[in-house]
Amino acid sequence: MILGRKNELGYLNQVYGTEGSQLIVLYGKKNIGKTTLLMDFLKDKESLYYLAVDASVRQQQYLMARQWKEAGISVSVYPDYRELMDSFAKSTQDKKVLVIDEFDNLIKNDSDFMQHVTALTGGDPSNGQVLVILCSSSVGFVENQLVGKIGRAALSISGFLKIRELRFEELSHHFPDYSLEDRIAVYAILGGIPGLWKYFDPQIPLKQNICKNILQSDAFLFDEGSRMVRDAVRECSVYYSILSALASGLDKLGDIYRHTGFSRAKISVYLKNLMELEIVEKVFSVDTRGMNMQRKGIYRISNHFVDFWFRFLYPHYSMTQTLTSENFYEKYISLRLSDYCNPYFSRICREYMEDLAQSRGFGFEVETSGIFDGKEGFIDYLATDEDDEHCVAAFCCYDKPYMTYEFYENAMKTLAGAKATPDLLFLFAREGFDEKVTLEAKVRGDVRLLPMREVFV
Repeated sequence: MILGRKNELGYLNQVYGTEGSQLIVLYGKKNIGKTTLLMDFLKDKESLYYLAVDASVRQQQYLMARQWKEAGISVSVYPDYRELMDSFAKSTQDKKVLVIDEFDNLIKNDSDFMQHVTALTGGDPSNGQVLVILCSSSVGFVENQLVGKIGRAALSISGFLKIRELRFEELSHHFPDYSLEDRIAVYAILGGIPGLWKYFDPQIPLKQNICKNILQSDAFLFDEGSRMVRDAVRECSVYYSILSALASGLDKLGDIYRHTGFSRAKISVYLKNLMELEIVEKVFSVDTRGMNMQRKGIYRISNHFVDFWFRFLYPHYSMTQTLTSENFYEKYISLRLSDYCNPYFSRICREYMEDLAQSRGFGFEVETSGIFDGKEGFIDYLATDEDDEHCVAAFCCYDKPYMTYEFYENAMKTLAGAKATPDLLFLFAREGFDEKVTLEAKVRGDVRLLPMREVFV
């Protein structure tokens, strides 16, 4: 079983085991593990895999014909899509799987391609059953443009499967010998994208991995943060300027406007594009009785590695050439890494809280949950029931080893501003809690103190 994809693999096998022919769309960002999942799914099945390149229609059909012939399927040198689909359908009577990876490269040049695919899955039953999997790394295209591009052919799609980032738990299995702090740092830097994990060696220390595999100019990850953006957009200078502003903590449109000098309308368009690429996200708070205390119109970089790259490398890019990687790390990263990890520790804690909610660990069924970004402070997790009568809240402290009573007092002010009175209050800390917080938890009885080493194995 491949790491962390049990549910996705189960879904694919369920579709495959369904009587008849099916067409599904599988998609997710680059390096998320789509191809690895597909190869594991295909290993015991009659199948054909084709990775579509960016090419003219005739060139694409020529390349597909070569792939068909290598699989032992007879086609002409320059077949059209009808011949390609028909020849595949007749290749065997067993249920077959056809995977066309990066299929958007075909559709963008020839929308008629989908008509032939749907004819394959809805065609002559005597040709046998077929499962067609159309795969794409272009999340924005699939979610925002695909249906409009293919029209009525969309009605033939049996289902969509989005491959999401893996959780911190799966990353921990990949780096079993790392300390908990180092695993949190790796998660903060690389995120849940397994295609990036392979560039870190689990057998060498974290600092050495950063210096060797990110900060050296010949390393693959050295420019990957900018490449993730550059490969998907034009006018990189505008996008880079906006991302740099976000990485520096300027998270409102007005702040970005004052920093960059771009018009608010222009910034809004570019932020929308970055959100479609899942590089940036707009922050929404859970609705509470204190909705007027929410901070609104907040944006943040959602791609971990893009965030890291624009936080540490982009503003000091010239120094990557004049300093050794070790000196660059000590000067610009070492003392700031814990602060950088803080919001990602918050995400890890939310995963823990979501698991508790799913197992009914709060004593009520959660209707809405998320963060609360308020004018008085930030609530890392807030969950309420359907009638808004019961509530659970969590606060996380990572940038300092111990959660202080001052932190606790500020948390109480934030809850008051949100007009939230939790039945249970969860406090997560890096190392532990000072004496006053510990005593307060004993007196209250509704406070759960969670040092991270007791929670995250």
